[in-house]
Order: sequence, then C-alpha cells, then structure tokens
Amino acid sequence: MEVESVTEEVEVHNKDGELEVAPALIAVHPTQHSLVVAIGSDLRVFNLQGGCPVILGDGSGGHKDSIRAKSYGANGKVFVSAGDDKLVKIWTTDSWRCIYNVSSEKRVTAVAISNDGQYVSFADKFGVVWVVELEGLNENSAVIDKKPAPMFSHYCSIITGLDFSPDGKYIVSADRDFKIRVTAFPTKPQDGAHEIQSFCLDIQSLYPVSPSFAVRIIHMGFLFLEVVIQQQVISRMYTFGWACGCCGCCF
Repeated sequence: MEVESVTEEVEVHNKDGELEVAPALIAVHPTQHSLVVAIGSDLRVFNLQGGCPVILGDGSGGHKDSIRAKSYGANGKVFVSAGDDKLVKIWTTDSWRCIYNVSSEKRVTAVAISNDGQYVSFADKFGVVWVVELEGLNENSAVIDKKPAPMFSHYCSIITGLDFSPDGKYIVSADRDFKIRVTAFPTKPQDGAHEIQSFCLDIQSLYPVSPSFAVRIIHMGFLFLEVVIQQQVISRMYTFGWACGCCGCCF
C-alpha cells in the first residue's frame, strides 16, 4: 500500500530561478515493516516494528534534488526513489543500502517495480517509459550503475503514474492528458513494448483487459486508477494535481 501526501511542502528553485513546490511523499511497506517519507531531496525511513529511524547506506551521496516518485516492490524487498536529479536509486530494504543507480535523460515522474522484483520501470517528463533489469540484490558490493532501455512513449505528455498487473503480463501508464495505456509487458522489455492491450480516453469507465483483469478510471476532483482482479480492487494509482474534469488544462 502506498499513500501520497501534500501536507508538507518544500520550496525549491528551478534553473530559471522560478519558485517550485515539491510535495512530501509517503510510502508504506506492503506488510507495514517500515515507512518512507521523502521531503525535497531528503529520504527518511522509519522502522515501524522497532520504533526507530533507519540510517540509509548510500555510497553515492543520495539524491541531489527533489524526489518526485517512490515505490515498494510487491514483497517489500526492494524500494525505488527518483526525481528531479534525473537519478533512479534502487534500495534493498533488508539493510536499506542503495545497490543500483540508474541515470535518466530527463526528470523522473513515476516509478514501478514488477511483482517478481526482476524489473524496475520509470517514466520521465518527456513521456518516455524506461526499464532496467535487476541482477540480484547483492548487499556487499558497491553501488552499481545501470543503463536503462526505452520501452514505449506517451508522446510528449508527462506520465503521472505507472503500475504492473499482479500477474506481470501488463504495465499501466497514465498521463496528464487523461490518457491511460495498458501495455503488454514483453518477455524481453529491453527490446521495447509494442503491443497495446487497451487505450483509455474516458475519465470514468471500466476497461476490461482480460477475463479477470480490468482498469477502472475514476474522477473525483482528481484522477486515479483502480486495477480490478476478479471484481476486487487490488491496486490504486493516483495522478498528480487537481482537475475540474471538463478538459485537460488543469493538469
């Protein structure tokens, strides 16, 4: 389960000197072992079972700019953080060490981890979705730099959310122009994901993908997606920002 919060905001400046506001992000471990809070470029972890803060191990020095996206893996063994420093950091939650660094060409807006923990996917502000394969969780080695491969694109629209289906067959992406794409996740994602299973343009509908898997788009002042398996909601993916629902200009 993951929760996003805007109760605390951090003021930062972009390259043009304009004032930006970075929302605080919160993520909860799937079995509630830990809690992660990202405030600006600062990543804070709290051990819920031990009732104490966790010291992060990152030989590369941590994030240098605001964190915009975060995600736990389905089993909670992997955590991913990314943001305006164009850096995707992959952590093992057993020791909270950063084991992989992935450099993005542009700022990162969304991240997701496949349910088997084998792949990390992320999207940038240009609308491109990338993928990187994880080669084990070796906590004793130094931080490894990984090179991502592009999978598909939303064509210049900022992607606000990514999520994998529980069976790993699909990856769902949403952007600020009310477009929801359900893409078949290929056996070799580094070669690209070219098969679109569903493409959703409405703002309040249920789109069947397979007999047991569907995507519901709901508008309640803001947009969020629900992944529905056998008529039960098993995952929610929120978009950023508020909208009136009549057009895409509010996003």
